[in-house]
Amino acid sequence: MRETTYSFAKNLINKTQINELNKLINENLVDNKQDQKATGAIKSSQVKFVRLGAIHKYLAPFIDFCITVNNTKFGFDLHQLTSHKLINFNTYKEGEEYSWHIDASSQSPVSDIKLTCLLNLSEENYDGGELMLFKGKEIKCTEFNLPGSAVVFPSFTNHKVNKLKSGSRRTLAIWMSGPKFR
Repeated sequence: MRETTYSFAKNLINKTQINELNKLINENLVDNKQDQKATGAIKSSQVKFVRLGAIHKYLAPFIDFCITVNNTKFGFDLHQLTSHKLINFNTYKEGEEYSWHIDASSQSPVSDIKLTCLLNLSEENYDGGELMLFKGKEIKCTEFNLPGSAVVFPSFTNHKVNKLKSGSRRTLAIWMSGPKFR
């Protein structure tokens, strides 16, 4: 097994694109879907959902980055993303957090979540709310705090979002799945 790592990109999208994307997401929210937090985790953020097809044209650089990272760092077999894929839109306000967890689902008998792909859609800088990964020790992903930045890591990597101290933190999460791990 290879060492798990993460990859990030700064300024993948600009402030104007962030504002347009946030507006489009809010206009196309899926109403009948409930979020499920990881077992045993504390999660106080708000999660809404949008279908990839409604926002795909704005996400081309992000999706390209995610696929490139997989092709060069991980080599997971991944299912193709479709317009029906539900994407998580996470909003953290002051005092909100998501404690240590992994991204997994036991609902599918034929696939596993393989990559966690996050895009920072915050419209302003914020304090706190750092993404932390655990790789034998805690690693603070300070690069991801910049609006417009992205990070990709294997979904089985233990991670958390620290409590937000001030401001508002918005992220988009795409979980890329593929055939069951063997």
